[in-house]
Amino acid sequence: MAKKKQPSGPGQDRPNRPVAPKPALTPSASRPVANRTTETTMRPPVRQATPKSADTTDLPIEKRPVVWWPLAALALLGFLLYVNTFGHQYALDDIAAVGQNLFVKKGLAGIPDLLRTEFWHFSNISLGYYRPLSLITFAVEQEYFKDNPNISHVINAILYAITGLAIGALLQKWLPGQTITAFLIGVVFMAHPIHTEIVANIKGRDEILSFMFISLMLLSYWRYLETKQRGWIAGACVSLYLAFLSKESSIVSLALIPAMQYWFARRNVWQSMISLWPFLLVTALFFYQKQKMIGTLSGNPPVDWANYPYAIEKTQKSTTFKFLIYYLRLLVFPHPLVYDYSYNVIPSGGKGDLLTWAGFFAFVGMAWLAWKGFMKRTLWGFGLFWFFVTMAPGLGFIWLRGGIFAERFAYAAVMGFGFILIWALQKLLVKPAGSTESTAKPLLTRYAPVLGIMALVTGLYAFKTVERNRDWENNFILFNSALPYAPNSCQVQRHVANEWIEKGLKDRTKADSIANATNAIKPKPSPEQIKKAQTLIDTNIAHANKHGRWALDHLQQSTRIYPNFGEAYFSMAYVFQKIIPNVDSAKYYYKQTIRAANAYAPAYNNLGVIYQTEGFNQNNRQKLELASYYYNRSMVVNPAYADGPNNRANLMKATGIDVKFLPDSIVNKY
Repeated sequence: MAKKKQPSGPGQDRPNRPVAPKPALTPSASRPVANRTTETTMRPPVRQATPKSADTTDLPIEKRPVVWWPLAALALLGFLLYVNTFGHQYALDDIAAVGQNLFVKKGLAGIPDLLRTEFWHFSNISLGYYRPLSLITFAVEQEYFKDNPNISHVINAILYAITGLAIGALLQKWLPGQTITAFLIGVVFMAHPIHTEIVANIKGRDEILSFMFISLMLLSYWRYLETKQRGWIAGACVSLYLAFLSKESSIVSLALIPAMQYWFARRNVWQSMISLWPFLLVTALFFYQKQKMIGTLSGNPPVDWANYPYAIEKTQKSTTFKFLIYYLRLLVFPHPLVYDYSYNVIPSGGKGDLLTWAGFFAFVGMAWLAWKGFMKRTLWGFGLFWFFVTMAPGLGFIWLRGGIFAERFAYAAVMGFGFILIWALQKLLVKPAGSTESTAKPLLTRYAPVLGIMALVTGLYAFKTVERNRDWENNFILFNSALPYAPNSCQVQRHVANEWIEKGLKDRTKADSIANATNAIKPKPSPEQIKKAQTLIDTNIAHANKHGRWALDHLQQSTRIYPNFGEAYFSMAYVFQKIIPNVDSAKYYYKQTIRAANAYAPAYNNLGVIYQTEGFNQNNRQKLELASYYYNRSMVVNPAYADGPNNRANLMKATGIDVKFLPDSIVNKY
């Protein structure tokens, strides 16, 4: 009796009939199937019984139709989950990527400059990040919508919805006849709450664009496999190039091109690897462009305890395994979610750390399973492969640079988790397509347990996503939302402090406005007006002092966590300069900033402002020279910092003073 060949992988939608191996073999590669017993278990073909030629697929392969409703449902789900971000403001890195990027602010005129500069050009750090595409989209928005974060949030949601369309089609191409399986994997990806950091944060567009273009590249290349039309290869190459312009870590997608052919088109490893050559050319051209445009391929990460602590502690490798456990936990149980994992939220891994060993054994076990799944072409094997490939940049960030944990690094890896989760649910809850019990049951009835569980999971994911989106409304809400879950983050403490500083500044500004308005009353304010104004002034100053003290409390906690945190000292100095006036304390903490972070240009500039004010008030030329000196120093440590050159030019115009060097005796005198 001839064997009824079962499809490789669980959850087939075509039960109760013999299924030919996919793709169909050519006559020369066909083999007799007589005298083989019928199997009811679902497993991939036994490789050792397969002639070598049977693992070869001629092109074009069989065309695989796409059902439209899962695509529409995934796109709609992705869009609706982020509707409550449309009224949000700029938050976190949006400020640096949009508000403080002078080339973005120039609109269309700034695009040539964006193509020639690093991503963090105006932050005075050289990380070697060349990601102009998302910045160009921000520049276009500035040209037509100015500073309107609402438009940017809508665009992020639309791009996320397009991603849903792309992966929905791609999954159906990979899993023909398994519409429900493909759809549920897509649902896991689109609904997962860990994506909130990417979609709800405007700056996360680089990640959205990168994965969207990777998906389109894979889909376009699959169309080439189906049609053998070279135009689809060109489309795939263009998509890869755009993915590179979005984020250089898109390079890992090169591993996905042969993988999808091997797993889902049944091509052998050699065929799959050979197909990479046009994409390797695109890769080489992109990195050549990057080298020419910004002058580096790797950058020069700073010595920074807050963001690169594990490099300083030399614990990168052990902490990488520890991070793996954290990433796996958030994939399975995405709570709590925190925008920042700076020093010292996750202490270093080491030989005596249980999580480090757990991560090591998890890595070894998953790698072994991935190899086993590769050999058998299983669905869960592809999920593990996808996870390792897409997590490579995030885990490499700690292994190579000693950087911190970040939820955004798991953005694409959610797809691999989706493959494994849906495979496991089907394995446990769905009867195999060839079994007697499944024969009499409709498809939806067989999948009812899986659909019920996934409805619950999706509902929980959606609830968490919508709730988490609210935290990204503005910096004040975002930073304070992290405080209960990351009290040991020096950055979170500083960020919360800076929000109280903003409130204190508003209080001070309001008090000054009331005083100026009262003094402007003609011919002169009445005693009642003066009394009322003074009451309001005192109230606002009291509020300012309260907010300033709260800021100092968080900043002191920040420096207890990280004693050499220059930016925290800068914020302390700013409190004493602007909110709780104490010039000596302001000078002291600005100098502490320079001692801890000697390339922090605003500290030099603000010291210059203090000395310039004192110099004019006291008619003291040495202090005016000190002001000029500090302005010039700010220009040296960060040529892109605009305030220093402007203040230097104004001082030189008023006094003719332009001092670039001063002896230490003068610098340390005041």
